[in-house]
Amino acid sequence: MAIDATGARRGGAGLDRLFFDGDVLILTGWTCGAATISLSSESRLVPPVVRVEVERPDVASAYAFSNPVRGFLCLWRAPFPKGAELLAEAGAGRRKSVALQSFPSSDLEPDLNRILLEYVAARGGLFDALRDRPDLTRAIAWSTVHSAQPGGPRGHIDIMKAVADAGGLCVGWSLGLADFFLVDDTGACQELSGALRWNRPDIVEGFSPDYGAECAEAGFLQALAPTAKPGTRVRLIARTGDDLVLIHERLAEPAPLDAVGYARWAFALPVPPERMVERFASHDGAVLRRLVARSRQHGKSEPVVRRIGPVLEAPDVSLLIPLYGRFDFVDHQLLEFTEDPFIKERCEVLYVVDDPNIAQPVLSSLDRWWQLFRVPITLVWGGRNRGFSGANNLGLSVARGRKVLFLNSDVIPRAPGWLEALNERLDENGDFGLLAPRLIFPSGGLQHDGMAFEFEPNLGVWINDHPGKGLPAPKAPAGSIIERPAATGACLLGRREDFLKIGGFSEIFLIGDFEDSDLCLKFRRAGWKVGVCPDIELTHLERQSFGIIGSGEFRARVMLFNAWQHQDLWGKTLEELSGEIWVE
Repeated sequence: MAIDATGARRGGAGLDRLFFDGDVLILTGWTCGAATISLSSESRLVPPVVRVEVERPDVASAYAFSNPVRGFLCLWRAPFPKGAELLAEAGAGRRKSVALQSFPSSDLEPDLNRILLEYVAARGGLFDALRDRPDLTRAIAWSTVHSAQPGGPRGHIDIMKAVADAGGLCVGWSLGLADFFLVDDTGACQELSGALRWNRPDIVEGFSPDYGAECAEAGFLQALAPTAKPGTRVRLIARTGDDLVLIHERLAEPAPLDAVGYARWAFALPVPPERMVERFASHDGAVLRRLVARSRQHGKSEPVVRRIGPVLEAPDVSLLIPLYGRFDFVDHQLLEFTEDPFIKERCEVLYVVDDPNIAQPVLSSLDRWWQLFRVPITLVWGGRNRGFSGANNLGLSVARGRKVLFLNSDVIPRAPGWLEALNERLDENGDFGLLAPRLIFPSGGLQHDGMAFEFEPNLGVWINDHPGKGLPAPKAPAGSIIERPAATGACLLGRREDFLKIGGFSEIFLIGDFEDSDLCLKFRRAGWKVGVCPDIELTHLERQSFGIIGSGEFRARVMLFNAWQHQDLWGKTLEELSGEIWVE
């Protein structure tokens, strides 16, 4: 499709390439003098989304035009107006038009790369306009080349790992006056304007002579798209002016598939603690959620259930006690249970094994425990580690008691009769859905008298607080119940049918933390109160099995991840409850 003047050679127009797939129209060609090529509909011109002009000395030489010749690239996006047509005009009534929908398919350009090679200056504009089209974005990003111009954009992908169908993380650095993007080989594009940034002293030292203040916060962490997987090639692209520059590229390596394993790797990346909540919200929080959810989809087989001793037809209370890492506390608990007639005669004791490493030793200990303590025991083994919530929910599916007591293996009774008293108090106070006793450290200080919620501004998240922790326990009136915003899951009694109604524990949390407060908030939302009976005291050794999982910085970051999830679910409620007065 071309019109040119054959006399004075002063004007003309021509079309070189036409890319059209129903959604995107890209037109390249040339004009001379007053000649134009445009998209028109009902006698009006439809402006392009992108228009780029370049010199075309080849056309000027071939046609010997006396006027300057300009090459052009124009892009339009659907929806196209009804009756749209390509229109070429060169003055003096010389015009030619072709309806857009009737353009011969044989004349269409099937390969966008040929256009990109001819119109390098248009890459930036096309990249911006076509970012919602991964197939075309990939073609544009993969047509870019390295540029090492002094003072130009610089950067590097240091670490990049991914899990198939979950996503991953990219860590590196970039500097220079440019917009930076990550584009993978599927065309998924992520702008680094939303990346988590921090200062990299090594970059400041190496590049400050040339880049000065631009070196500040050069380090970045960016979540990869869920389409990323091990082996995915990702390019770090800079958009500077109308140009696109390839800065660096790297293949994604395999990240740990297990949620805890992934967390151990990801949490060790160099992000300050005060930026972790921001990081979870914008980057790898979604990846970890997918991995945690994926872990719940495995191991649906029936659990192994073994019982020893008389089996009650209708127990008053089922004691659900998860075992992870250590099980030596079982002897101490059973020693106290054997002195408690209510537990021996009217309750069922279920130990839920949640660790493959101790499954066989625990199962082998069943006969010994029965011979030593004569307390009827049920062992439940689910075939894998499920975490605190998953283990308790597994036990709940097996429990037969009218009520259920969730109990940690490191909580030791101080005297018989405590559970009977807690059970009766719940029966007498139907407006309470959950009751907990007071927990005391072995040294005698208060460990738990209910939980409150406190906002930690330095971390940007609501955390669970145990007011009075470590202080001498205040005197408690006999038979009292004190309403609290929440109570610990280390020892928590409720009605089994109520637990089933609200769906048990949420299994979205990593390792441990916040499952119990989440449970309490679900009970409060359902209309029940949560209370503590401070005159009923037990000893809590607290977190004796967590040393096996990890400590220090890793545990702190796990806590922040769970706090972020908890806040995401209950932010408004936490703010409301924080205003409640802590009444003794």
